[in-house]
Amino acid sequence: MEQVYLRALEVEDLERTHKWHNDVFLYKTLGSNFRFVSRSAEETWLKGKCRFSKDEVNLAICVKDTNEHIGNVYLRDIDWTSRKATLHVFIGEVENRGKGYGGSAIRQIVSYAFGELNLQKICIRILADNKVAWQVYEKCGFTIEGTFKHHVYKNGEFKDVICMALFRKL
Repeated sequence: MEQVYLRALEVEDLERTHKWHNDVFLYKTLGSNFRFVSRSAEETWLKGKCRFSKDEVNLAICVKDTNEHIGNVYLRDIDWTSRKATLHVFIGEVENRGKGYGGSAIRQIVSYAFGELNLQKICIRILADNKVAWQVYEKCGFTIEGTFKHHVYKNGEFKDVICMALFRKL
């Protein structure tokens, strides 16, 4: 039984998403670079992500026992011709990491992507030095497809990015 459930992002999630998007420590583990985000810009972003889109799915990760919103999971760049998407996931608060919540969210979004959306492939890109994320994705069935050398500039250095993928079993 999964520890978390997924739900649509809501405008009421603004305080949490704004806090997470301004968390320098969280961004050290993510592929994108940190930038300060105003509350107004965050509200505009969140309203956009709450709207229906045929090209992406944006969901909140919530703990089943408490209904606490602890992170987000996204399917982005959905390509309906090639039947693939890019996965993004994070757990916002340090105290909620390492409890299996991320893996639970990944399993559920993968099930949705393959079962409901009929996708064939889910890709993810992670920093090569993020061993914890690497292990979580491997546990969920993802395999390494390749490495982009010196692909992103973060924290004062160029870093490699690992590309992983999971294919739907036919």
